[in-house]
Amino acid sequence: MPSDRAEPTITVLADCSGSPMKARLRDLNIAFAHSDVNAILDFFADDIAWHIVGEREIRGRAAAREALEAMSGVAVRELVIHSIISDGREGAVNGVITSEPGGAVAFCDVCRFDASGKIDLMKSYAVEINMEG
Repeated sequence: MPSDRAEPTITVLADCSGSPMKARLRDLNIAFAHSDVNAILDFFADDIAWHIVGEREIRGRAAAREALEAMSGVAVRELVIHSIISDGREGAVNGVITSEPGGAVAFCDVCRFDASGKIDLMKSYAVEINMEG
């Protein structure tokens, strides 16, 4: 993250106590808010399949790195995680990200973890929202 960016405000409303998977999903989204590409990639399996619904499909860590580096130009002002759900090898997290220019996106990431605890499938849903209403 460039040094001239302010640290984003992070609010986690979800209870992650007692659930390592929920904690991993929380930490993944915090890494996204900080544009920490290497930290995000640490959560991904080598054969990650990442579907950004309505936009594109990304396959493999190299393609994921390229996509993440392209996304890292947007400074995040605030991340609010509303809920995290986990069951077995699957989990989901939803919340709102507000960018520095003022735009806001409601998101939901649905993830599947492989046997080693890495995410091998992620479906990301994102909708721009008006925070004034």
